[in-house]
Amino acid sequence: MTFTPAMSPISLPSDHHVRLGLEAQLCQCWAMYSSLPTEANRYQLVRLERLLQSL
Repeated sequence: MTFTPAMSPISLPSDHHVRLGLEAQLCQCWAMYSSLPTEANRYQLVRLERLLQSL
């Protein structure tokens, strides 16, 4: 059986500090995406938004 990290769920504790850190990263990613709208920056935005929704 092959392990694929993209398919495994990421489990994070529902901790207030984790949420604050992710929100801060999301703000930074939005700023980067606004100044340089690349596919990589868009990927980071989507990834962080999904992590926040999963908390």
